[in-house]
Amino acid sequence: MHITEQEAAAIYARACLAWYRGRARQVVGDVIKQLRRKGDLSGVKVWTKVAVELAKTEAGRAKRMAS
Repeated sequence: MHITEQEAAAIYARACLAWYRGRARQVVGDVIKQLRRKGDLSGVKVWTKVAVELAKTEAGRAKRMAS
């Protein structure tokens, strides 16, 4: 089975929500800042995808709760 980078980011975003709950966005943002300071641009790219998927997941949950 092959998992794309995008699928992996979505899986990890859901895991971050389970682990960190309301702090997930802050934790992911902190990781991105750390990687940027270290000059790890490929890490920043991947974690930015996690941040995007996290925002999508949070928005989807909020939408379902509002219904």
